[in-house]
Amino acid sequence: MKLYTSKFSPNCRRVEAVLHHLGLYEEVDIRRPNMMEGEHRSDEMRAVNPNMKVPTLVAGDMNLWEANPTMIYLCDRAGAEEFCPSDLKGRFEILRWMSWEVQHYNRALGDILWETVAKGLFGGGDPDQNKIDAALEEYRRFAAVLEDQLAGRDFVLGDKVTVADFAVGAYSALAMFPGSQVPLDDYPAIKAWYLRLESLPSWAKTAPESMAEAAQ
Repeated sequence: MKLYTSKFSPNCRRVEAVLHHLGLYEEVDIRRPNMMEGEHRSDEMRAVNPNMKVPTLVAGDMNLWEANPTMIYLCDRAGAEEFCPSDLKGRFEILRWMSWEVQHYNRALGDILWETVAKGLFGGGDPDQNKIDAALEEYRRFAAVLEDQLAGRDFVLGDKVTVADFAVGAYSALAMFPGSQVPLDDYPAIKAWYLRLESLPSWAKTAPESMAEAAQ
């Protein structure tokens, strides 16, 4: 297998963390195109992903892109039933939370983090507080759902970590970055869960070297 990835992308982090968790990391040829120099727009990248984005996994004759389905593929390849159950009910729960994080929770979180953390690093100007406030309103709506789900649980689906945690928690490093304006103190269960994630060996191995780097 070959993985095109970046050290500084939350979406890449989740895929690399799954590889570590499943013990597959050493089986993968890791390619890190220099995004700042436009290497992700190369003919090589275009051939494996027409979007020219990372993460992209090449596995045999399959070119896999988009983080969540790539993670599920890796779990099924490894037969990781406990981490990513394949029974009807278990798989539905995984897919439900993966879809939810893309459409709602991490979408709102990403809007906040773009304005407060990443925008300046990309030369986008000063944060727009009106956009931050609108994103915070959305974030609070969906953070309440996650806070309730985590009540009495160590992880999203229970006492053991699953691939759903790596998906929903992809932005953990940025969310805890000082100045992010993410109101984690209002959601103690989410904050504790983020810290729990960061302590997992497979997640810790993929931690960005600095929060500023994570924003990239």
